[in-house]
Amino acid sequence: MRGLTFDKVIVIANPISGWCAAKRWLGRVVRGFEEAGWSVEAVVTQCAGHARELAANHGYDNALVVAFGGDGTVNEVLNGLAFERSTLGIVPAGAGNVLAKELGLSWQPLEAVRQLLNGRVVRFDVGVCNGRRFGCVFGAGVDAWAVRMVHLRRRGGMTQWHYLPYVVRGVLSPASWEVEVEVDGRPFASGLDQVAVGNTHSYGGPMEMTSAAAPDDGLLDIMCVRRESILDLLGMAACGFLRTLHWHPLTHYARGTRVTVTSPKRDVPYELDGDDAGVLPAEILVQPGVARVLAPAGFRALQRGFPGDT
Repeated sequence: MRGLTFDKVIVIANPISGWCAAKRWLGRVVRGFEEAGWSVEAVVTQCAGHARELAANHGYDNALVVAFGGDGTVNEVLNGLAFERSTLGIVPAGAGNVLAKELGLSWQPLEAVRQLLNGRVVRFDVGVCNGRRFGCVFGAGVDAWAVRMVHLRRRGGMTQWHYLPYVVRGVLSPASWEVEVEVDGRPFASGLDQVAVGNTHSYGGPMEMTSAAAPDDGLLDIMCVRRESILDLLGMAACGFLRTLHWHPLTHYARGTRVTVTSPKRDVPYELDGDDAGVLPAEILVQPGVARVLAPAGFRALQRGFPGDT
């Protein structure tokens, strides 16, 4: 256990995340921590916002709060944590598991528990958008519209395939979102259909939007996309999977500590860590190194060269 000590391990399980794995594996995950000598309390969420409430009110001075669910569950826990008295742990059980992927955590629950038991605490930056924290990504435009549609129609567990029809509809729509971006108080790009502000390089599945981002560098990475034709969109999608989107001529890439995202249009949606979070405008900033996160022992933040665009 590498000398790690916590007053309590609180496992917050979302029973409908992803393939509903948390419901099936919760007992075995709890036993995995208990067999290592850790005192465990497990709670199953009942509704949206419950994970945040549980993370905020656990009542211990030195707690490991484990989000057993998907990116939305992790985001709720992140927003509930008092950073000075809580450490975030993750056992991934969602459709995307972006922060778990960044950490190198196994998607097999018991293997992820083993990694945490032998892990180490690291410091991560946290993004804040209109007062709400995010660990991975802010998105506005096409992706946020798809997220909104999926969540409006959600009836239980889901996978990444649930998003695909709405993403296709969004990118093929002739309507423009006309999103505008300022970085550190200076105009950066306009007439955009997709904006991603990333604290991590991972975005969802194999896709990367902010491929040079690192969660411990004190900066946010910004990827801006303007579409002109279907062929351009197909090319950009291919670049996203190949982690080379920042080289496409219709994209703009920047880094900064404060980002403003607006649009002259009404009701332009944005998402945080894969959850429908509101409509523009959005004021985004970074809080460097404020979160304590339990990572696998071999974790090292990915460092890639900044592509530059300005």
